[in-house]
Amino acid sequence: MKKDLQNPDSDLNLVEEARKTLQGAKDWLLEDVALMQAYWHDKMGYTEAWVDANWHLVLDGAQELADELDEKEDAALLWLINHVNNNPVPLEECHVAGTQVPAGEYICMACAHKNSLLKAQALPTCEICHYGLLSSHN
Repeated sequence: MKKDLQNPDSDLNLVEEARKTLQGAKDWLLEDVALMQAYWHDKMGYTEAWVDANWHLVLDGAQELADELDEKEDAALLWLINHVNNNPVPLEECHVAGTQVPAGEYICMACAHKNSLLKAQALPTCEICHYGLLSSHN
């Protein structure tokens, strides 16, 4: 078997070329990282400045948006309860004894007695069974 002649100069050239290639790749990667850091630093700085300048607008509108969202959530929950459970009486027409209600006829949810109120007042319990949940649903 014949051995290749080794040329130490050629091996050194290959090592030096590989070293330069790796150094170039490292420099390129570090430049890209520096550019990305600068980009995101500027981007986040702009975002922070915008938030600082406009934070009062967010705070001013936040309560109104939260109230509006609460109303929508309440309506959605009532719809879900009324339709999924097949409630015979819509939940929004059920009244608990002690709450302020307008004048009208309120049906006891336990014994179905019709309780009449002549004026707006706190809803009393049923006149017959004293149950505390009445409905204005016909």
